[in-house]
This record gives sequence, C-alpha cells and structure tokens, in this order.
Amino acid sequence: MQVTKAVGDELRSSILRLLAHDSFSVLELCKLFKMAQPALSHHLKLLSEAGLVAKRRESTNVFYHRVRAQDDPLLSSIFEAIDRRVISTGMQQRIEKIYSERAKRSEQFFATHAKALHTQNELICPSSVYAPSVIEATCSANGKRDNALEIGPGSGELMLELSEHFRQVVGIDSSEQMLAVTAATIADRKNIQLIKKDFFALPRIRKYDALVAAMVIHHLASPKRFFRQAANVMKPKGTLVIAELCAHTQDWVKDLCGDLWLGFETDSLNGWAKDAGFISTHQQYLAQRNGFRIQINNYILSS
Repeated sequence: MQVTKAVGDELRSSILRLLAHDSFSVLELCKLFKMAQPALSHHLKLLSEAGLVAKRRESTNVFYHRVRAQDDPLLSSIFEAIDRRVISTGMQQRIEKIYSERAKRSEQFFATHAKALHTQNELICPSSVYAPSVIEATCSANGKRDNALEIGPGSGELMLELSEHFRQVVGIDSSEQMLAVTAATIADRKNIQLIKKDFFALPRIRKYDALVAAMVIHHLASPKRFFRQAANVMKPKGTLVIAELCAHTQDWVKDLCGDLWLGFETDSLNGWAKDAGFISTHQQYLAQRNGFRIQINNYILSS
C-alpha cells in the first residue's frame, strides 16, 4: 500500500523515472524539477520510506538513486511502467546542464594542477601500486589485442605498458594540459595516439578490444553514464578494466585532488556495469595505503 501510494503521485513517479537515469543530489533535483528544497525533500522522504529510493552521502551532499528491483516482481512491474514514459526535452537539457556543471569543476582543477599530478597521486596511491594488476587483468583476459583505449591516461605509464601488448593504443582526455603531461612520456611510441576529446562525445563505433579506466571514474560527471558509453565504443566480448578507490570519507580529496566522488562500493560499480551489458569476471583489492583502498574490477561486454 505504501509503495502504490508513493508512486501514485505524478511528481514522485517522475522522480523515480529520472533516478533510473542516474543519481542526483537533493539540490540538483531541485534544479531539475524547479522546486524548493523543503517540498522536494518531502517527496524524497516518502519514496525512501516506501523502499523505492536509497541515498548515499558524498561529503556535505546527499545523493539519491533508485533501488534495484530485479528480485521484486511488484517493483519490477512498477518501474517498467514508469520507465515507458519519455523524459521531456526540457528535462534532458537540464540533466545535461547538471553534468556540465559537475564536469566543469573537474576540468578547472586539471587545467591548473596538471603539472602537480604526480604529487597529488602520491597523496592517495601512486600508479606503480595498481599498474601491474591493471596490465595483467587487461592482457590476460583479452584474446584479441588490436585496439585498446585508456581514459584519462595521466602520466602515460599505463599506455606504455599497453603498447607492448596491443597493436594500437589510444588515450583520450578532455584536458589539453593533462595530455601534454602524457605526451612527454609516450613521445617515441609509434602505436600510441592521443585524442583531446570528451569520452562521452566519442562516436558510437564499437572498435576497442579493451578499455582501461585507472583512477578516473571518481573524476567523471556521471559514473553510471560511463559504463553506458563504454559499451557503445567496445567490441562484443571486449575487456573493461577499472582501478578505483573503494568508498571512503576523506572529503579533502575534493579540493586537493579534484575528486567529484568519494570512491565507490563494488556493488555500485557492478550494478552500473550490469545495466550497461557487462559481466563481472573478477575483483581484486589491494592493501590499504594512506587510508585508501584500491579495487581492480574486470568486466566482459556480453554482446
């Protein structure tokens, strides 16, 4: 009864439809629905009490997302009906504006801190700690080694290793300053190409046998959207390898390292990957360092 009452309201069903798309903070939802915070918080409370949405804290912000309903026939039916409704053009535009605002914070950080990348990495975890595990996961799981893509290649160390195993390796970053750092490392490798472009703007051409994102997703405007775009550019049965921070509470990284997200629960990464068509094949957790723990997650694109 509580569930049907919660979804019976037009606004609350619209919120549920939107939260299937991604997770948003309370303030972001206020912008998206053009509502005052007290009124919107009331509706979110009703949805939460009905078990339809869950929340997580990111520093001083609370983000809401829709619960997964695969094991609940009633919720599955309700969500299926709600999701038949098309998100309006106006709402889509407001969503893109939210993503743009998030991305701008990250872009501004890397535009001014690119040369300090090594020092900032040391504050959390230097690439030498996780690079061997990433390379092993990428190469041992991949039968065909034509094209590999690394998102946010940073210092370029992983690209150098990948270039020993793949015919062509592409690095993509929207920051010109960061690509300059990468270029200084890989200048003499003939099979490495750097592209200045937003990963989400890549055309939907399924050309990559492997995709690597090492300590990148916590800088992206939409982690869930990352997996959908990865599926758009990877070949069927391609390998996706992610090195990421486990969820933590050290919010100083937002200012000092430009992080948008305080790491991730493995279940969250696996859920987003599954929704995008990936199959989880292996997880590895490295020893804690500087109060942070790194997870290496391997996925195969199902089709």
